[in-house]
Amino acid sequence: MQRRNSLLHISLLLAVALLLVPKIILIEFFSHRWVDTGVSDIALYVLQDVMLATALYVIAVNTIARNKFNFYLLCIVSGALLLFLLIDMRVRELWLKPLNWQLISYSLQNASNLTSGAEVFLKQSAGFGLTFRFIVFVLFLAYLATWSFVGLATYLAYKAQRTEVTKKKTYPWASLPVLFALLIGAIYAKDARYDLNKNIVISPLVTTLRSTTSLNAAPHKPPLPFEQPAYPLSRVNNLQKLQSHATPDFKNLVFIVLESVRWNSTFAADIKTAEKYPTFDKLSREGMLFKSYVSIPHSSKGYHSILTGLHAYPDVEIKEAMQLHQPSVIHELKTQKNMEAVAFSSLYLQFENMDGFLKSIGVSNAYEVSDILAIENLPTHSSSFGESDEQLFSSSIPYLQNIKNKGKGFIALYFPSAAHYPYECSHDATLQSELEKYENCIAKSDSVLGEMLKSFDQSGLLDSTLFVLVGDHGESFGEHGLFIHNASMHEEEVAVPLIFWANGKALPNPDSTTSHQTDIAPTVADFFGITESPLSVQGVSLLRKHDKRSFFMSTFFDQLASALVEHPHKYIYEFSSDTLTKYNIEEDPQEKNPQPVLGDEFTAVKNRLLAYNFYQKALFDQKPERPE
Repeated sequence: MQRRNSLLHISLLLAVALLLVPKIILIEFFSHRWVDTGVSDIALYVLQDVMLATALYVIAVNTIARNKFNFYLLCIVSGALLLFLLIDMRVRELWLKPLNWQLISYSLQNASNLTSGAEVFLKQSAGFGLTFRFIVFVLFLAYLATWSFVGLATYLAYKAQRTEVTKKKTYPWASLPVLFALLIGAIYAKDARYDLNKNIVISPLVTTLRSTTSLNAAPHKPPLPFEQPAYPLSRVNNLQKLQSHATPDFKNLVFIVLESVRWNSTFAADIKTAEKYPTFDKLSREGMLFKSYVSIPHSSKGYHSILTGLHAYPDVEIKEAMQLHQPSVIHELKTQKNMEAVAFSSLYLQFENMDGFLKSIGVSNAYEVSDILAIENLPTHSSSFGESDEQLFSSSIPYLQNIKNKGKGFIALYFPSAAHYPYECSHDATLQSELEKYENCIAKSDSVLGEMLKSFDQSGLLDSTLFVLVGDHGESFGEHGLFIHNASMHEEEVAVPLIFWANGKALPNPDSTTSHQTDIAPTVADFFGITESPLSVQGVSLLRKHDKRSFFMSTFFDQLASALVEHPHKYIYEFSSDTLTKYNIEEDPQEKNPQPVLGDEFTAVKNRLLAYNFYQKALFDQKPERPE
């Protein structure tokens, strides 16, 4: 009989041990992102998970000893916990932070527009070279096997003699000292990088106990004012122009926001731009080319920075799209230059209230491809994010000609979708990796853009038009253990191309070829001679001389990570672990050699990044301006 009780304990230990597997997979995944994997480090990472498994073991042995039918309830609870931990594991891999209600709420609100992301969530590598769906399948089989073993052991123990099962019912409580020791260890342990030590079930208890014992770290507070506050655009007159001759006299403006197009795949040193993207190459050689840092690697955040000259809100809330009216360079052009604004998008305008945002910055009319084409002419390829770009530009020309015929200049905003996931721009079977497919989609965008310029030329719209091409954010393809965007401060996500171009017109040669998305609005205003304006910006005009620049950016998720670039160095601060890493991005453009930052340098850079985070939140908490 004792042997059968031992069989029950062994089977339960195997069953609850499955709760450790998601964290083990996560440790392997993050080990490629320079997470230390010594014995003491791994012990810290799994501490709360061991605590959860131990607690479930104690509860299971005690409740099964009281009633064999409790086995079914425990089986269900264990399965739900395992699935919950697996989903949390995958969220951490993609977004570098544990699952929380804010993220769940965001996903539910935008569920219809995020379905394409399910393929990445399920099919990309999630650890040990395995896809997430394969991991779930294998663990589901392991779950069935272990709990079937528990069921068999329970049946055998009760079949022999129920009194013998209950005779040792106090035995499981011998585990309570172990459980208590684990809890004390979790309370006093320092948080690990990426919150890797936290278990989503146990962590709320640990956090509560920390707060009652005054063990929580002091909350982040702004130690100094942010060094790049919003300032009136008119202050640009205080800076000397790059060249003495006047900038070209433009009548029209075209913004092309290149969805998910990153610098590393277009103009990085190892990219043969002229061969892969001839249109981009032509425009960059004839115009002004910049490597531009984003404010936040997320589409709606990028639109805000590009068109207002202000940093975006450093959190998952899309506060940029909630105001009825926002000052922007488009409002100024409409008022001072008699221009009319219109937008054309292959992306669906309902996503994150993109249509509402455009209206708030002065774009009264915005059209999706399906709005301006007959059904029989609609592109054949589409996804949950939008339609293909084949007729995006050509179908817009009549609208621009109509504005021109009214004696006004046009401001045309284009939002092509080709480089957005899923990357289905070709049926070429030789394209194996997601990166190859992605860059093939960029090539498709390049080709479509070339056709657009021909159409504009044939329609008489090319001359006297300033073109601005810029990526909204970059994209990760596993370079630092991540895929997609939103959560990384590495170059693949935060550096995008920026091109100013005008047909047959020489543009000034900039002092520096590095910029920020917030520089675009003041530069456009300067090109059009709008220097007397109350519009507030945080960027600079790239047509003016300026001192050494500092570039700030943040992740889409609040207090996950922030970054500061001061050439040749780039600093990445991680909030949860309170660590700062430095890279020399001139000598190490792939960011493979991180250097820990300590001492006075750590304090100084951290304080600057905290000031940036707090300033942006305070700026968005101010009462929004309303139209007069």
